[in-house]
Amino acid sequence: MNPISQRPICLEGRQLTYVLERKAVKNINLRVRPDLSIYVSAGPRVPIEHIEAFLQKQGPFIVKALDEYACRKALPVLTLRDGDSLYVAGTACTLDVRLGLRNTVRRRGRTVFMELADNTVEERRHLYHELLRREGEKLFAESLARIFPQLSAYGIAMPKLRQRVMRSRWGSCMPAKAIITMNTYLAIMPAEIIDHVMLHELCHLVHPNHSRHFYNVMTMIMPDWKERRAAMTPYLPYCV
Repeated sequence: MNPISQRPICLEGRQLTYVLERKAVKNINLRVRPDLSIYVSAGPRVPIEHIEAFLQKQGPFIVKALDEYACRKALPVLTLRDGDSLYVAGTACTLDVRLGLRNTVRRRGRTVFMELADNTVEERRHLYHELLRREGEKLFAESLARIFPQLSAYGIAMPKLRQRVMRSRWGSCMPAKAIITMNTYLAIMPAEIIDHVMLHELCHLVHPNHSRHFYNVMTMIMPDWKERRAAMTPYLPYCV
């Protein structure tokens, strides 16, 4: 039997194809890749019905990830050159790049000043991420302070807050350890979008899944969360 095969599936009304690899793994593993492929690995004895039932449950996540990757392919890429426009907390800023004796970055009003001793793409991206991390520390803490009290009825503990640059998700939650990790790129976006992601991750402390009950809590606290999620699209070119 060929351990790798391609199989059709209908998810959220879309006809899609996924790659299934049979190998020695304990769980059914799913990856949605930037090239818009869907990769699944599962043990040799896991029935195909179980695999496709799992994919049906993950249908909203899969379709959302495919749409986001498709948008990124269609939109222009930020080059981080002098004069480029970029965003911090939803505010449009102008990038001022100058050669200097050290590698530093700072924001003053609507201008981001980048001094470069090493004028390389890699160093410009490194400084850009450093700026977003600094901004994110404040923005994410403020968001947690706004959203956490709205879940007081559920008796959840105040989580530890972390951040890192992520390519495939906006946030993550470890319910057992009460740790929430926010994608550093969210520092590009306005508070209402950050709050949407913060609420999503906090809701995992109530329901550690994407069940109907999870989305009921989301909708009760933030009825317009779908609109906030859709508003992320214009910011995708700035996630470089």
